[in-house]
Amino acid sequence: TGWKLFEVSWLSDPTKAFLALVVVSVWQLSGYMILIYVAGFMGLSEDVMEAASIDGASGWQKMKSIVMPLMMSSITICLFLTLSRAFMVYDVNLSLTAGAPYGTTEMAAMHVYEKAFTSRQFGVGQAEAVILFIIVACISGAQVYFTKKQEVEA
Repeated sequence: TGWKLFEVSWLSDPTKAFLALVVVSVWQLSGYMILIYVAGFMGLSEDVMEAASIDGASGWQKMKSIVMPLMMSSITICLFLTLSRAFMVYDVNLSLTAGAPYGTTEMAAMHVYEKAFTSRQFGVGQAEAVILFIIVACISGAQVYFTKKQEVEA
């Protein structure tokens, strides 16, 4: 008798299993993303921030007009890495659920692997892998294009 949250196996319920995959993936990437953001913050010029303070900019105005535009390169990198990782997650999926229960947590990369090597449909698996690559390349390319347009030089 304890907390109800821990009485049920998270990985046997489809909704909780998917949430567990999300939590583990976020946990894996968060440290790396924080390092990228900290490096971006360290690259901000103190002179620009001081000039904004002298001009009477509030904290929100500095964030919106100075920090965010100057941090767009870090945001671009983090979004690119997160999007590509989201589509290509395999290791966490295999180790936690292996697509169970009932295939509800089977991600795209695991589906391609299962189709090609477990079902031994190599042609279909290869075709799905190429389509997955094209989808990831298009989405990542569009994301980089749109965020690069918002970058500014200090």
